[in-house]
Amino acid sequence: MVKRDIITMAAKNLMRRKGRTFLTMLGVLIGTTSIVVMVSLGIGLQQSQQKMYEQWGSLNEIEVNQSYSHGDDEENIVALDDDALEYFQSLEGVTAVIPMASISADTATCGKLQGWLDVYGIKPEDMATKNMQIGQGRLLQEGDKNVLVIGGMAGGGFYDPNGSDDGWVEDETYEQYKERMYNKSVEMLNKKVTAEFRNYETEKTKKLTFQVVGVMDADMPNNYASYAPLEVVQKMQKLMMTSEEKKQKKRNLYNQISVITGDVADTKTVLQSIKDAGYNAYSIAESLEGVEDSMKVFQLALGGIGGITLLVAAIGIINTMVMSIYERTKEIAIMKVIGATFGDIRFLFLAEAGMIGFFGGIMGLGFSYGLSFIINQLSGDFMGNYVGTGEALSLSVIPWWLALFAIGFSIMIGLLAGVYPANRAVKLSPIEAMRNN
Repeated sequence: MVKRDIITMAAKNLMRRKGRTFLTMLGVLIGTTSIVVMVSLGIGLQQSQQKMYEQWGSLNEIEVNQSYSHGDDEENIVALDDDALEYFQSLEGVTAVIPMASISADTATCGKLQGWLDVYGIKPEDMATKNMQIGQGRLLQEGDKNVLVIGGMAGGGFYDPNGSDDGWVEDETYEQYKERMYNKSVEMLNKKVTAEFRNYETEKTKKLTFQVVGVMDADMPNNYASYAPLEVVQKMQKLMMTSEEKKQKKRNLYNQISVITGDVADTKTVLQSIKDAGYNAYSIAESLEGVEDSMKVFQLALGGIGGITLLVAAIGIINTMVMSIYERTKEIAIMKVIGATFGDIRFLFLAEAGMIGFFGGIMGLGFSYGLSFIINQLSGDFMGNYVGTGEALSLSVIPWWLALFAIGFSIMIGLLAGVYPANRAVKLSPIEAMRNN
């Protein structure tokens, strides 16, 4: 018999018993929906955790901080210098290397305001590479000298000595405080900030006046810090160096080097290579790794629960197909008499079982998308507030591979469930079948 004719016959056999077929498919539908929705919840939670970590910084960024020597350990330190930059750039998966220097002002003034100032030196072109987002004004540009881009919360470090306290206000939420401090930072835009730097060994001081040309977005990490051209900060660092630091054979030219990778997988590999070379390095992706492992276990557990439901559906398919054999013994006998092979009989029953799995899986997948939509509508705002993104997030996420897996798994369950009934149909004696009918 032609396989296409057998498939057509299988479809007609299922349609002749619509009620029984639908109830059997309903078991597959429930099982498929259980698996898809359960796993989608695990995926959604994992993505929400990842977005929460991204609030703290980029997952594609590695921070390499300077190490400090203590006496005889000086020979063993690995300095953050130009050799370190060259080494990081040579690592596979690295797309950019950004050197930074930092310095803290002893005092700082902006008009009648007084406060403190942490200044990070960075090359202007590296600010865009580091994905720094400006809120007001502009970022550093090539040719800038004594200019400053302050953090979105940097204004919170300044106060009026003759005015009221600018700290927390009673019943004020963090978001309200954050907005108030950001507005205070914006008020410093286009104004001059005079910072005094002191060498506490020699007591020498030097004042430097910066022009504030930009205010960073308030949601940027390290939002109390400010940024100036790298060479300006390094010049002030030399002023503040102690005699012991000047004598050191290995000297840090930079306080921090940011290593940017192509993706999160590269971050983990590069991070390990940097650590193995003796550098003090950290990445948020390192913290995310433990969360990912926990979420994978969680997804497997949820998928296993859904799988049990689909196993029950498989038993229903077996029951339906076995009953069908008893009802169709004469039909099976006639097929054998007119020349149908064992393979044709087996294929017929496997086709029917596979169709139940396929169409049950299709309906289950559609039902899953509907449930996922409802879940996300009800929980989207809550998840966004929980993670801190301020926008609705999906608690249930169904990627394309999960949809394909659900359909494939449903078909496989149907085929496996049809093996036993198909073999029983093959073994059925035509003579006995005709005699009983």
